[in-house]
Amino acid sequence: MGVTTETKTESEVEEIKRASNYLRGDLDNDLSGAAANVSNESEQLLKFHGIYAQDNRDVRRERALAKETLDYIFMIRVVIPGGRLSAEQWLGLDAIATSEADGSLRLTTRQAVQFHGVLKGDLRELARSLDRQFLSSFGACGDVVRNVVTCPNLHLENGHGHLEGIARQLRETFRSTSEAHWEIFVNGEKAASREEFEERPFYGETYLPRKFKIAVSHPHENCVDVFAQDVGLIPSDDPELGAGFTLLVGGGLGRSYANADTFARLGEPLTFVTNDEVEEVIAAIIATYRDLGDRTDRKRARMKYVVADLGLAAFRGEVEQRLGRALRLPRALPRTFDADDHLGWRELPDGTYQLGVRVGAGRVRDLDGGATLRSALRTIAETYPVTFFITPQQDIIISGVREADRDPIEALLRAHHVRLDGELGNVERRALACPALPTCSQALAESERRLPELVSSIEGALAARQLGRRPLQLRMTGCPNGCARPAVAEIGVVGRTKSTYDVYVGGGVRGDRLATLFREKVSLEDVPDVLGPLFDRWAEEAELDEPFGDFLARVGIT
Repeated sequence: MGVTTETKTESEVEEIKRASNYLRGDLDNDLSGAAANVSNESEQLLKFHGIYAQDNRDVRRERALAKETLDYIFMIRVVIPGGRLSAEQWLGLDAIATSEADGSLRLTTRQAVQFHGVLKGDLRELARSLDRQFLSSFGACGDVVRNVVTCPNLHLENGHGHLEGIARQLRETFRSTSEAHWEIFVNGEKAASREEFEERPFYGETYLPRKFKIAVSHPHENCVDVFAQDVGLIPSDDPELGAGFTLLVGGGLGRSYANADTFARLGEPLTFVTNDEVEEVIAAIIATYRDLGDRTDRKRARMKYVVADLGLAAFRGEVEQRLGRALRLPRALPRTFDADDHLGWRELPDGTYQLGVRVGAGRVRDLDGGATLRSALRTIAETYPVTFFITPQQDIIISGVREADRDPIEALLRAHHVRLDGELGNVERRALACPALPTCSQALAESERRLPELVSSIEGALAARQLGRRPLQLRMTGCPNGCARPAVAEIGVVGRTKSTYDVYVGGGVRGDRLATLFREKVSLEDVPDVLGPLFDRWAEEAELDEPFGDFLARVGIT
């Protein structure tokens, strides 16, 4: 089926973008107004600036009954290419958590940092604080290329030096060049010393139909879920052309219950590109998506639907037309493509060490009577010459640790009751969750707040079958948008109603297989019992060390 939108009306968001004067709109006036919220038009434009308008849903009904306005708040997402932060930058983000946010930092599966509970009057000061740390939220959301994710090992291992800065390189190439964020949030006025901008030709005045995600995996390790991206890059070598990438297109995991024609999809190999070609080929792919993506129905506007509707061969032809030359065939995918959680101590080639620390659902905070991870990381950043990496599993790596500092850093974490990798359960160490309630406007059910309960109950069900030592990948979201990528998990638990979830099973830890819907509308308390018969068969029939998802696929349950 071809892609056509000629007979349909463009969505309201397209009209807002076109009339926005390159993402300015009426934001300046709206942010200066006395109201705690902003207009619908400004809400849409704020996304391009990395900001989501929200309200505290825990008190929504109470305030409505009292005929009070909603408790309006904002979420700000910070662009961190490849998840890399200096100690000084981490301290700057930590300070913002106190001065402008809710006291926590949230690490995302795209290696970004989010601040929650921000009031409208603090948005500009927060943006200026980020600018002082050479950070920004601009382009973290909206219909543009989002934060580029990479495997941390590309920075830290020998043999991948040419890829060390690729996330930042791609970020610079594909970021919007509009001065709107600088003018509205940082500088306060149009700076005469700054040159007049010209927006990227692949964006134009209406930008992309929806968001666009790029990930760079390790050659033999897929912590970034490279098949779930609009463009995925797997480093590889060609005997004649040298170093480059196998380039995948058309991945994406979000769905909509309200639109039966939406679905999760894995990316397909499109071509092999050399290091020198990668940017121009991605630019041609983005231009193809810009031209052919659906601008009438935002639920079906992602690039995966362009690839699915056209077919890969026709999509290739469209890219070649815009590129001006033929694409070469892709190279074979890696035979070994494991999944690394990056937790625990590891020695680096330069003789220093890294320590991967689990961050439950990505939430860095101090808990009363529990772990005080935020204070521990602040002290480490103040005391030791280290670098931090946010991982695609919402965890954090402390890198560049000198041998003499290993024991003091570990002792400091333990003193703050932070559990290290050897103390984690085999479900807990891989579990992901989105924020969901009370802040996300899309959430249908709880996720982050009930993840510990779900992890504990599933670990209990495994232990009862003597399966407690086997790793198991669990991902939980409050809606089918799939921010924690449950559609490729061994077990995906996806919010369906306020009190029920759909259960998916059979994805793979390597991220190369979609999970299958196993049971609909299950209460959270019943999830372990629903999975019980599958756990029984896994215990009785699995081959030695066979992962749960692989077992289900082999015996035909998925």
